[in-house]
Amino acid sequence: MLKSMFVAAMTAGMLAVPIAATAAPVTQLIHFDDANNGWSWYSDADKNFLFNPTNLQSSVLCADSTSGGNGSCVIEATQGVLPLMTRPTTGPQSQGSPTEAPIVSGYEMFTLDSFYFLLTGNGTGAENAITVTGGTGTTPGLNAVNTFTFALGTNWDGLPLPDVTFYDGVNAGNLAGDLLRQTGYIVSFGNLFQDVTWMQFSAPTTAQIRLDCVVATFDGTTTQPASGFSNGCGTTNQVPEPGTLGLLALALLGLGFMGLRRSN
Repeated sequence: MLKSMFVAAMTAGMLAVPIAATAAPVTQLIHFDDANNGWSWYSDADKNFLFNPTNLQSSVLCADSTSGGNGSCVIEATQGVLPLMTRPTTGPQSQGSPTEAPIVSGYEMFTLDSFYFLLTGNGTGAENAITVTGGTGTTPGLNAVNTFTFALGTNWDGLPLPDVTFYDGVNAGNLAGDLLRQTGYIVSFGNLFQDVTWMQFSAPTTAQIRLDCVVATFDGTTTQPASGFSNGCGTTNQVPEPGTLGLLALALLGLGFMGLRRSN
């Protein structure tokens, strides 16, 4: 009987490993510090996502990079819209120039995990806000799954809403309370934007918004994993890959089998 149990366990484990190992999710930190102003690819090093339009501004009010960068971030709110974020199917293609968009097509799925934002404008309430919307399909703006607006003075500390915390300073990691001007925040979405194909960041023309440190999870590869970032924006729970879990299950079953043999 024990032999039959062991064979069954081994068979289940071997079947689990190749099936689960086909998935390769990675979490990437997009901090814009290595981007060129006006380019659609946020980075020359890792062309997984497009942000269009982009306009980079270096400021101490933008989140620092993983390697102590200059704090560049995307800021286009004075024009009423911040970037449309997509992950092309075909690519990466060369940027070409700051004024020429790369030639790409199609949309791959990803999950928006979190991002950093800062309200710098003089407007109050809805006049000073950033809105994020995500959806599925190949036409940005259609098939939206969720939309949230983070306006000056609003409070996002309750569940099941997005989790907004302070970015740095003595209150880093604490709940945000009522949103303030000139204060950096990290907003985490959990699975609220899971498996989307586009994300649109927008703001009123009266607002001045800084967007930085975007964290996304997708099936693929990255040279800029989120695990190296401090202060919370790139922090993720490290979950063993499915293939590793299958091997671990086999090891535990083997130990159990050995223990049963000794007891008989």
